[in-house]
Amino acid sequence: MKKITVLLFNDFVNDNRVLKECKSLQDNGYEVQLYATHFDNKLPKEEVVKGFKVTRINVGRFEFLLFNLPLFWIKTFFQCRKDEILHCNDLYALPPAYFLKKFVNKRIKIVYDCHEHETEAKIYIGKPIIKKLAQIFEKTMIKSANKVITVSNSIADDYVSMYGIQKPALVLNSPVFQTVQKQDHFREDLGISKEKTIFLFQGKYLPGRGLDNLIDIFRKLEPINKDIVLVFMIYGEGSEKVKEQIKNYKNIYWHEKVSVMEYMNYVASADWGIYLMENICKNHDYALPNKIFDYVLAGLPVVTSNLKEMSRFVKDNGVGYVINPEDQEMVVTLLQKIKKETQKQFVPNLMKTSVKYCWEEQEKVLIKLYNSL
Repeated sequence: MKKITVLLFNDFVNDNRVLKECKSLQDNGYEVQLYATHFDNKLPKEEVVKGFKVTRINVGRFEFLLFNLPLFWIKTFFQCRKDEILHCNDLYALPPAYFLKKFVNKRIKIVYDCHEHETEAKIYIGKPIIKKLAQIFEKTMIKSANKVITVSNSIADDYVSMYGIQKPALVLNSPVFQTVQKQDHFREDLGISKEKTIFLFQGKYLPGRGLDNLIDIFRKLEPINKDIVLVFMIYGEGSEKVKEQIKNYKNIYWHEKVSVMEYMNYVASADWGIYLMENICKNHDYALPNKIFDYVLAGLPVVTSNLKEMSRFVKDNGVGYVINPEDQEMVVTLLQKIKKETQKQFVPNLMKTSVKYCWEEQEKVLIKLYNSL
């Protein structure tokens, strides 16, 4: 049985992509060992998750990247010297694999799994020198990878253009397929009448996801359309600010984050999914987020920004509307036109798309890639 060592620079708590990949590899005959960080000392140092081993490495109790990262690299470098295959989740995890292959064990196989456009993310906005250094490091180290994985076709094409590598494999952030029955949790929990159409935004609060714009759009909708409401089910640093911001709105509701087991049932309790992400960096323009796939799986048509990858996905599969989020009046006009029965026209396409883009299809790409190493 071949062993795959997975490197991940976070505590492995909510990383659903890594969970699915590790489980798929373990279920298909590989022995999987995951090394993660151990910032939260309430988490076990070692555990078995879905059949694979997880070891958390102490990199300090305080998050200070210039200290935490080198410590993670040093510890994983010595831990993985004799391993066969290293699966590096994003750019933070690539350096120890690169240096091991270059100076210690040239037989090591490296799979570089880019969870986003690594050097085009919003963290580099206004930091041209750091961004350039990151691109130089990535260009140097990516050549050591035997296989590269990305999460959208535009990112894959850009990596070919930037680094002159073979086109990376595409493993999308799709959910595991399941039949999701229509639910009504939001109406029951929040007292929303059945006559109203519920738009849902769910996920982690992060700048650039368009929440302030979305709130402003629904502020404008409130006096002219009483039948459309918005539910936020968000979490993370900054989410409490949103909760405070919307408390006086009659058409915007707040729902606390729910467990993973309940999550899809709550998504299926909305009528539409909405995501007006801002085009603040190339990574956003090229993103194909997991929440879009979750909406589709739950049978929700979507309203999305006119960003490159999201708009292509929505248009090609006929699962909703694409709009320029900067034109608030146009968004308001579109949302006004959406009635209860509007959803029905998208149902056949939603069903086909949920099957076509499920994790089971992405798993085939992942396993084929590993079998070819």
